[in-house]
Amino acid sequence: MSENRPGGASPVAIAASQNPVQLRAGLIDDERTPSGMVCMATWREEKLVARCVLPPETWEQIDDFGLLADPVQVVLLAREAPPGLQCQLFAIVPLPEDLDEDEEEEDEDEDDDSEEPWAASVPSSAYEKVIAADEDAVDDDEEPRVATLPLGTIVRYSHDRVHPDSLPHEAADILRKVIEGQTAEMVDRALARLFDEMIERETDAGEGDDA
Repeated sequence: MSENRPGGASPVAIAASQNPVQLRAGLIDDERTPSGMVCMATWREEKLVARCVLPPETWEQIDDFGLLADPVQVVLLAREAPPGLQCQLFAIVPLPEDLDEDEEEEDEDEDDDSEEPWAASVPSSAYEKVIAADEDAVDDDEEPRVATLPLGTIVRYSHDRVHPDSLPHEAADILRKVIEGQTAEMVDRALARLFDEMIERETDAGEGDDA
């Protein structure tokens, strides 16, 4: 686990599973899901640990390529923000060769720096720090191609913190409970608020385009 504070911003603690973790994902109905999007739920054993909103085409890629069919490394990014800790949960998934070929065909006339749909919201500097140790241990010729797959947001309220004086230890505790299948997914109030914020951003962006 580590803590990063780039450019004076709020500190970010990063925790990663030591071993691959078996997860299961599927679509669920949620009345708060914005129109044109789908809600993906992630389970660890029988426990629902996270939910996130995705474009339908992103879910189709996840499902068609079986990105969560095998155990994966799980990474958690934690920030101190109301109502306590806001944590983003990610799976580090291998990029299928078929996906690379499809993207190459589609991107021949596009910018070479285009990213996978699920990677758009991932802070690159934080992700690079998470996988830095793995990159040092793998030869360049054998380095696997991987991507970060957002699984959702986990909220821990301030009064529920186990390590109030240590953000890295708190992040590790939350991730441990995810891996052990003990983490309750985001509470409804926090989930509704985050959905509302996302819808508001989309609305503002649409109004800006129309201006």
